[in-house]
Amino acid sequence: MKTADLLFIVISAFLHAFYNFLMRKHSGNHFFLSGIFVVGALISLPIALISHGYKDIPWHSVAYIYGAAFFYTLYQVFANKSYQRGSISTNYPLTVLSPLFVPIWAFFMLSEKISLLTGLGVFVTVIGAIAVQMKSVSASEFKEIFALNKEHNGAQFALAASLAYSFGAIFDKARINVFPLTAYLSIIIAFMAINMTIHMLASQREKFFHYMSGNWKVLIIGGCALYLSFMFFRLALQNIDVSVAVPIRQVSIIFAILFGVFFLKEHFGIGKIAATLIIIAGIILINMDLR
Repeated sequence: MKTADLLFIVISAFLHAFYNFLMRKHSGNHFFLSGIFVVGALISLPIALISHGYKDIPWHSVAYIYGAAFFYTLYQVFANKSYQRGSISTNYPLTVLSPLFVPIWAFFMLSEKISLLTGLGVFVTVIGAIAVQMKSVSASEFKEIFALNKEHNGAQFALAASLAYSFGAIFDKARINVFPLTAYLSIIIAFMAINMTIHMLASQREKFFHYMSGNWKVLIIGGCALYLSFMFFRLALQNIDVSVAVPIRQVSIIFAILFGVFFLKEHFGIGKIAATLIIIAGIILINMDLR
């Protein structure tokens, strides 16, 4: 892996953590997430037009971009439903399992192959992502997280979120190299904005418009961060396998923790430090195998 590609993913992860931090400051408001996608779409359109990104693009492949946007939207919907039905600390770990699924789908659909060392790195990274949200690193805690019974019905939605994201990543990678990047970004962000806005209008139309008009400044900041996060991740995705890019992007969890500690005064104990080191170790293993 080139140093530039790794840097692009880390920058993307930082920006992803930043706009999620803004969302947390707004009490995890799903209106905020929909709003920044709308802003991101409005930002991406003139950039694509100025750069002539729409010239000679393969319109017959746009369906793949919509497939990515559709599954990414499902991820957001399922994740929100999961958090509504259970604690975030219990259900969030199940929403970050997509790096385990992506290599499987990528092998069958994109003919990607990963080595044993890279596979170990992916597994270690996912374990760290799960552990960082656990109240305590214990067998009973793992059992509670993976209990898919009626008492933990939010877990089913969390697991569905991981599956949806993994399919979105496959569609994302499938046609990333046949489009000009600015046009690709414009189309995928626009599709996600449309999907999420339709979901909001179908459920809470009046509250959505009220939120958009009352929080436009922070939505512009979040929309810019979202656009740049999408751009840097897909700059790397053009050159490396999706089964590698997705787990490395889990470094966003580390940035999210740092934002929480320094700006939200959240507790950062020994357990989170250990989980953070596990994530870093997994990413190092992946990168070592790709040199």
